[in-house]
Amino acid sequence: MDMNPNKPTEEETEEMNDAVKEKKILPLDLAMQIFPLLDDYFCGTFAKNSKGVLMKMENGQIFQLKVEEVV
Repeated sequence: MDMNPNKPTEEETEEMNDAVKEKKILPLDLAMQIFPLLDDYFCGTFAKNSKGVLMKMENGQIFQLKVEEVV
């Protein structure tokens, strides 16, 4: 048995996984999870806003990255 007090037990891990599965993911939350990855793939500046992420590319183009749930 691992005696690491910071490591969750199998039961705690299962409970956390169930909670994540039950929680509704919001579009803005998903956009904020994508935000840190943009700098790895695109050249430009990126700013969070209330709609998602404003992307100003080096060639002058500007995009608003939005996430929308499709029902």
